[in-house]
Amino acid sequence: MQNLLDIAISGVRLGGEVLMDHFGSVKLAQADVKSAGDYVSGVDRRSEEVLREFYQRELPGSVFLGEEFGQAHLGGDYRWIVDPLDGTTNYLQGLPIFGVSVALEKTIPGKAWGELIVGVVLHPPSGDIWTALKGQGAGKNGKQISVGNKTDLSNCLIGTGFPFRTKGELDDYMKTFEEICRLTSGIRRPGAASLDLCWTAEGVFDGFWEHGLSPWDIAAGALIIKEAGGLFTSFTGDENFLATGNVVGGNPHIHARMLEIIQRTVSRLAP
Repeated sequence: MQNLLDIAISGVRLGGEVLMDHFGSVKLAQADVKSAGDYVSGVDRRSEEVLREFYQRELPGSVFLGEEFGQAHLGGDYRWIVDPLDGTTNYLQGLPIFGVSVALEKTIPGKAWGELIVGVVLHPPSGDIWTALKGQGAGKNGKQISVGNKTDLSNCLIGTGFPFRTKGELDDYMKTFEEICRLTSGIRRPGAASLDLCWTAEGVFDGFWEHGLSPWDIAAGALIIKEAGGLFTSFTGDENFLATGNVVGGNPHIHARMLEIIQRTVSRLAP
Protein backbone atom coordinates (compact mmCIF):
# COMPACT_ATOMS: atom_id res chain seq x y z
CA MET A 1 0.00 0.00 0.00
CA GLN A 2 2.78 2.46 0.84
CA ASN A 3 4.34 1.78 -2.54
CA LEU A 4 1.05 2.68 -4.24
CA LEU A 5 0.89 5.92 -2.26
CA ASP A 6 4.46 6.76 -3.26
CA ILE A 7 3.57 6.21 -6.92
CA ALA A 8 0.50 8.43 -6.55
CA ILE A 9 2.55 11.22 -4.96
CA SER A 10 5.24 11.10 -7.65
CA GLY A 11 2.66 11.37 -10.40
CA VAL A 12 0.79 14.23 -8.77
CA ARG A 13 4.03 16.20 -8.52
CA LEU A 14 4.66 15.68 -12.24
CA GLY A 15 1.19 17.02 -13.02
CA GLY A 16 1.79 19.97 -10.72
CA GLU A 17 5.01 20.82 -12.55
CA VAL A 18 3.11 21.02 -15.85
CA LEU A 19 0.57 23.41 -14.31
CA MET A 20 3.16 25.69 -12.74
CA ASP A 21 5.24 25.82 -15.93
CA HIS A 22 2.32 27.54 -17.66
CA PHE A 23 0.57 29.36 -14.79
CA GLY A 24 0.05 33.00 -15.69
CA SER A 25 0.71 32.50 -19.39
CA VAL A 26 -2.47 30.63 -20.40
CA LYS A 27 -5.62 32.77 -20.27
CA LEU A 28 -9.35 32.16 -20.33
CA ALA A 29 -9.62 33.39 -23.93
CA GLN A 30 -7.35 30.53 -25.02
CA ALA A 31 -9.49 27.81 -23.42
CA ASP A 32 -12.23 25.69 -24.94
CA VAL A 33 -15.72 25.77 -23.44
CA LYS A 34 -17.02 22.32 -22.43
CA SER A 35 -20.28 23.77 -21.10
CA ALA A 36 -21.43 27.04 -19.58
CA GLY A 37 -18.78 28.04 -17.03
CA ASP A 38 -16.77 24.85 -17.58
CA TYR A 39 -13.45 25.24 -19.40
CA VAL A 40 -10.55 23.10 -20.58
CA SER A 41 -7.15 24.20 -21.84
CA GLY A 42 -4.13 22.57 -23.39
CA VAL A 43 -2.56 22.60 -19.93
CA ASP A 44 -5.34 20.39 -18.50
CA ARG A 45 -4.84 17.98 -21.36
CA ARG A 46 -1.06 17.93 -21.10
CA SER A 47 -1.17 17.35 -17.34
CA GLU A 48 -3.54 14.41 -17.85
CA GLU A 49 -1.35 12.92 -20.57
CA VAL A 50 1.69 13.08 -18.26
CA LEU A 51 -0.25 11.50 -15.39
CA ARG A 52 -1.72 8.73 -17.56
CA GLU A 53 1.65 7.78 -19.04
CA PHE A 54 3.31 7.75 -15.63
CA TYR A 55 0.67 5.75 -13.75
CA GLN A 56 0.19 3.14 -16.42
CA ARG A 57 3.94 2.67 -16.62
CA GLU A 58 4.39 2.44 -12.85
CA LEU A 59 1.36 0.21 -12.28
CA PRO A 60 1.00 -1.89 -15.45
CA GLY A 61 -2.52 -3.01 -16.25
CA SER A 62 -4.14 -0.30 -14.17
CA VAL A 63 -7.14 1.55 -15.58
CA PHE A 64 -6.99 5.34 -15.91
CA LEU A 65 -10.12 7.51 -15.59
CA GLY A 66 -9.39 11.19 -16.19
CA GLU A 67 -11.53 14.27 -16.57
CA GLU A 68 -10.34 15.27 -20.03
CA PHE A 69 -9.94 11.99 -21.93
CA GLY A 70 -12.26 9.65 -20.03
CA GLN A 71 -11.35 6.05 -19.30
CA ALA A 72 -8.36 4.55 -21.09
CA HIS A 73 -9.55 0.92 -21.06
CA LEU A 74 -11.58 -1.60 -19.07
CA GLY A 75 -10.43 -4.33 -16.71
CA GLY A 76 -7.59 -4.40 -14.22
CA ASP A 77 -7.44 -4.66 -10.45
CA TYR A 78 -6.82 -0.94 -9.94
CA ARG A 79 -8.21 2.26 -11.39
CA TRP A 80 -6.71 5.75 -11.14
CA ILE A 81 -9.35 8.51 -10.83
CA VAL A 82 -7.67 11.75 -11.82
CA ASP A 83 -8.39 15.45 -12.12
CA PRO A 84 -5.30 16.93 -13.79
CA LEU A 85 -6.38 20.50 -13.02
CA ASP A 86 -9.14 21.09 -10.50
CA GLY A 87 -10.10 24.75 -10.55
CA THR A 88 -9.50 25.46 -14.23
CA THR A 89 -11.33 28.80 -14.19
CA ASN A 90 -9.24 29.98 -11.23
CA TYR A 91 -6.08 28.84 -13.03
CA LEU A 92 -6.96 30.65 -16.25
CA GLN A 93 -7.81 33.83 -14.34
CA GLY A 94 -4.49 33.77 -12.48
CA LEU A 95 -6.13 32.90 -9.14
CA PRO A 96 -3.76 30.49 -7.34
CA ILE A 97 -6.46 28.19 -5.98
CA PHE A 98 -6.23 25.01 -8.05
CA GLY A 99 -5.05 21.47 -7.53
CA VAL A 100 -4.16 18.08 -8.92
CA SER A 101 -6.30 15.28 -7.50
CA VAL A 102 -5.51 11.56 -7.77
CA ALA A 103 -7.23 8.59 -6.17
CA LEU A 104 -6.53 4.90 -6.59
CA GLU A 105 -9.45 2.52 -6.44
CA LYS A 106 -9.38 -1.24 -5.92
CA THR A 107 -11.89 -2.43 -8.46
CA ILE A 108 -14.75 -4.75 -7.54
CA PRO A 109 -15.83 -7.09 -10.36
CA GLY A 110 -19.32 -6.30 -11.59
CA LYS A 111 -19.48 -2.98 -9.71
CA ALA A 112 -19.26 0.47 -11.28
CA TRP A 113 -17.21 1.76 -8.36
CA GLY A 114 -14.72 -0.04 -6.16
CA GLU A 115 -12.94 0.72 -2.89
CA LEU A 116 -10.87 3.89 -2.59
CA ILE A 117 -7.49 2.97 -1.14
CA VAL A 118 -5.19 5.92 -1.94
CA GLY A 119 -5.91 9.64 -2.15
CA VAL A 120 -3.50 12.48 -2.97
CA VAL A 121 -4.21 16.17 -3.62
CA LEU A 122 -1.52 18.73 -4.46
CA HIS A 123 -1.80 22.53 -4.33
CA PRO A 124 0.95 23.38 -6.82
CA PRO A 125 1.46 27.08 -5.94
CA SER A 126 2.36 26.28 -2.31
CA GLY A 127 3.55 22.69 -2.70
CA ASP A 128 1.12 21.58 0.02
CA ILE A 129 0.16 17.95 -0.42
CA TRP A 130 -2.55 15.95 1.35
CA THR A 131 -2.46 12.16 1.40
CA ALA A 132 -4.47 9.22 2.66
CA LEU A 133 -4.11 5.45 2.76
CA LYS A 134 -7.14 3.30 3.47
CA GLY A 135 -7.10 2.38 7.16
CA GLN A 136 -3.89 4.30 7.88
CA GLY A 137 -5.01 7.89 8.39
CA ALA A 138 -4.50 11.13 6.50
CA GLY A 139 -1.73 13.68 6.42
CA LYS A 140 -0.61 17.05 5.10
CA ASN A 141 3.03 17.49 4.15
CA GLY A 142 3.87 14.33 6.07
CA LYS A 143 2.09 15.30 9.32
CA GLN A 144 -1.10 13.65 10.49
CA ILE A 145 -4.32 15.65 10.21
CA SER A 146 -7.83 15.31 11.58
CA VAL A 147 -11.17 16.97 11.05
CA GLY A 148 -12.25 19.72 13.43
CA ASN A 149 -14.03 18.98 16.69
CA LYS A 150 -16.79 21.59 16.71
CA THR A 151 -20.29 20.43 17.57
CA ASP A 152 -22.25 23.68 17.25
CA LEU A 153 -22.98 25.01 13.77
CA SER A 154 -23.05 28.59 15.05
CA ASN A 155 -19.25 28.86 15.14
CA CYS A 156 -18.54 26.79 12.02
CA LEU A 157 -17.05 27.89 8.72
CA ILE A 158 -18.51 25.86 5.85
CA GLY A 159 -17.15 25.31 2.35
CA THR A 160 -19.28 24.90 -0.74
CA GLY A 161 -19.31 25.09 -4.52
CA PHE A 162 -22.01 26.50 -6.74
CA PRO A 163 -23.87 23.97 -8.95
CA PHE A 164 -22.63 25.46 -12.23
CA ARG A 165 -22.97 22.15 -14.12
CA THR A 166 -26.46 21.48 -12.75
CA LYS A 167 -28.11 24.91 -12.71
CA GLY A 168 -31.51 23.21 -12.55
CA GLU A 169 -30.66 22.49 -8.91
CA LEU A 170 -29.91 26.13 -8.12
CA ASP A 171 -33.25 26.76 -6.37
CA ASP A 172 -32.71 23.83 -4.00
CA TYR A 173 -29.10 24.85 -3.49
CA MET A 174 -30.12 28.39 -2.52
CA LYS A 175 -32.57 27.07 0.07
CA THR A 176 -29.77 25.04 1.66
CA PHE A 177 -27.37 27.97 1.34
CA GLU A 178 -29.75 30.35 3.09
CA GLU A 179 -30.30 28.06 6.07
CA ILE A 180 -26.63 27.16 6.49
CA CYS A 181 -25.69 30.83 6.13
CA ARG A 182 -28.11 31.79 8.91
CA LEU A 183 -26.91 29.04 11.25
CA THR A 184 -23.11 29.30 10.82
CA SER A 185 -20.35 31.86 11.12
CA GLY A 186 -19.82 31.88 7.35
CA ILE A 187 -19.64 30.12 4.00
CA ARG A 188 -16.72 30.13 1.56
CA ARG A 189 -16.55 29.14 -2.13
CA PRO A 190 -12.88 28.96 -3.28
CA GLY A 191 -13.63 27.16 -6.55
CA ALA A 192 -11.64 23.91 -6.37
CA ALA A 193 -13.53 21.03 -4.74
CA SER A 194 -10.48 18.82 -4.17
CA LEU A 195 -8.87 21.55 -2.05
CA ASP A 196 -12.15 22.26 -0.26
CA LEU A 197 -12.27 18.64 0.85
CA CYS A 198 -8.67 18.73 2.06
CA TRP A 199 -9.34 21.90 4.04
CA THR A 200 -12.32 20.12 5.58
CA ALA A 201 -10.11 17.15 6.45
CA GLU A 202 -7.72 19.39 8.41
CA GLY A 203 -10.41 21.50 10.10
CA VAL A 204 -10.00 24.73 8.12
CA PHE A 205 -13.58 24.17 7.02
CA ASP A 206 -15.89 22.44 9.47
CA GLY A 207 -18.04 21.01 6.70
CA PHE A 208 -18.61 21.05 2.95
CA TRP A 209 -21.46 20.39 0.54
CA GLU A 210 -21.98 20.64 -3.21
CA HIS A 211 -24.27 19.41 -5.99
CA GLY A 212 -23.27 17.69 -9.22
CA LEU A 213 -19.56 16.99 -8.80
CA SER A 214 -17.71 14.42 -10.90
CA PRO A 215 -15.82 11.40 -9.50
CA TRP A 216 -12.41 12.96 -10.23
CA ASP A 217 -13.41 16.08 -8.24
CA ILE A 218 -14.06 14.15 -5.06
CA ALA A 219 -12.49 10.66 -5.01
CA ALA A 220 -9.18 11.64 -3.41
CA GLY A 221 -10.68 14.21 -1.05
CA ALA A 222 -13.39 11.82 0.08
CA LEU A 223 -10.82 9.30 1.29
CA ILE A 224 -8.72 12.04 2.90
CA ILE A 225 -11.73 13.29 4.91
CA LYS A 226 -12.72 9.79 5.99
CA GLU A 227 -9.17 8.87 7.01
CA ALA A 228 -8.97 12.15 8.95
CA GLY A 229 -11.92 10.97 11.09
CA GLY A 230 -14.73 12.63 9.19
CA LEU A 231 -17.81 11.44 7.36
CA PHE A 232 -18.37 11.87 3.64
CA THR A 233 -21.61 10.78 2.00
CA SER A 234 -24.16 11.52 -0.67
CA PHE A 235 -27.19 13.68 0.21
CA THR A 236 -29.09 10.53 1.17
CA GLY A 237 -26.42 9.61 3.70
CA ASP A 238 -25.05 6.61 1.80
CA GLU A 239 -21.67 5.83 0.22
CA ASN A 240 -22.89 6.31 -3.36
CA PHE A 241 -21.27 9.74 -3.69
CA LEU A 242 -19.07 8.87 -6.70
CA ALA A 243 -22.19 8.02 -8.68
CA THR A 244 -24.42 10.90 -7.55
CA GLY A 245 -21.89 13.72 -7.20
CA ASN A 246 -24.10 15.29 -4.52
CA VAL A 247 -21.88 15.33 -1.45
CA VAL A 248 -21.64 16.44 2.16
CA GLY A 249 -18.69 16.00 4.49
CA GLY A 250 -17.39 17.07 7.89
CA ASN A 251 -16.79 15.79 11.37
CA PRO A 252 -19.54 13.43 12.53
CA HIS A 253 -21.47 16.14 14.46
CA ILE A 254 -21.41 18.75 11.71
CA HIS A 255 -22.00 16.20 8.96
CA ALA A 256 -25.17 15.07 10.73
CA ARG A 257 -26.47 18.64 11.11
CA MET A 258 -25.70 19.53 7.50
CA LEU A 259 -27.25 16.31 6.21
CA GLU A 260 -30.45 17.08 8.12
CA ILE A 261 -30.60 20.58 6.58
CA ILE A 262 -29.93 19.27 3.06
CA GLN A 263 -32.60 16.58 3.34
CA ARG A 264 -35.10 19.22 4.45
CA THR A 265 -34.26 21.85 1.83
CA VAL A 266 -33.55 19.76 -1.30
CA SER A 267 -37.02 19.21 -2.75
CA ARG A 268 -36.54 15.65 -4.02
CA LEU A 269 -35.35 14.55 -0.56
CA ALA A 270 -37.81 16.45 1.62
CA PRO A 271 -40.44 14.38 3.45
